[in-house]
Amino acid sequence: MSDEKLLYHLRDGINQIEGLSFKDQKGRVKKVLNDCLMSKNLNILIGSGCSVPAVPLMGWTFKRIKEANSDLVLGKFNGDSPDIEGYLNWLNTGINFLENFLDEDGHSAELDKYRTSFETTKKFLLDSIPKDYEKDNQDMELVKENYRKFYNAIFSIRGIKNYSPVNIYTTNYDLFNEVAMEQLAIHYTNGFRGNVKRVFDPTVFQLRLVDDQQRYKDRWSIIRNYVKLYKIHGSIDWNFQDKEVIQKSPSKEVENVVIYPTINKHLETQQTPYSELFRALTINLQKPDSTLLVLGYGFPDQHINQLISQSLSNEDFSLIVLGNKDEENAAAFLKDFGHKQNFHFIGGTVNSEGDGHHFTNVIDYTTGDSDE
Repeated sequence: MSDEKLLYHLRDGINQIEGLSFKDQKGRVKKVLNDCLMSKNLNILIGSGCSVPAVPLMGWTFKRIKEANSDLVLGKFNGDSPDIEGYLNWLNTGINFLENFLDEDGHSAELDKYRTSFETTKKFLLDSIPKDYEKDNQDMELVKENYRKFYNAIFSIRGIKNYSPVNIYTTNYDLFNEVAMEQLAIHYTNGFRGNVKRVFDPTVFQLRLVDDQQRYKDRWSIIRNYVKLYKIHGSIDWNFQDKEVIQKSPSKEVENVVIYPTINKHLETQQTPYSELFRALTINLQKPDSTLLVLGYGFPDQHINQLISQSLSNEDFSLIVLGNKDEENAAAFLKDFGHKQNFHFIGGTVNSEGDGHHFTNVIDYTTGDSDE
């Protein structure tokens, strides 16, 4: 293992900062990120890596589940497979299929195994996600501070210009984005309307806040520190209630919590809310002068990967990924699209081998002074 500090910035298959000192490499990366954050239509994809160590990576959680439960029905997800969401979807599909082949008493031993595996895995996954964000815990405090620093950096760099709201997409079920924005008094919407009963309504994303303190002006000022938060894999505080998706305080109950992609088999819930969230991602990436910054995401979701790759055909779109070029899924994406001029892939080593894309280092690139 090497402790040498070296970053890379891959574009069109070439490392744009090779041979520079670490200080200069860091300065170049800072410029790329600051230019990115000044994009007129800024989109940021936040993956599970940004919530470590308060939330374990999905692959690690899946490994723990398999070690603790030897009787799970695993199929192709046996061994080292890290895809817990794919596994839950596979189980859900199997359950729906096996429900059509019950015996005369309405039972099926195989169906029971699938259901048990599903509930065991889902409960283990939910238990790995924090419910109490006021808890005095070192890991929790570290992650909350990282999110706060990141959001402070975004709006410090963007300043008071009349930009569109920042679009945040996250595959995370946790509430660190929401907690950070509320602590910083940043206005945001997550697609829910109401106060007593919070119901998902995608039209909320179309609204824009204005500052009416000087209400007699000819034109009111828009609220600039405004975020649209799209939780494209669901959230720990989402629940199905009849035909609606409601938001309520997270609990350890498993039955109704929305965890993508194991959505209710009825048609209306297959369409909502995920269809609207992914549609918003598609539309926003196609807008003029759009940028997508990808953090903490290892390219495990082929649906998301496809939407990102399709956007690369738009010359007015830029993709900046902070990642590890040696990780399997990231390497595959790089192999397929690394020749695109509007695709930047940044990573390397700062404090330990291959940590250049970690959230704390990304924050330092945007807020630090580029010194070693």
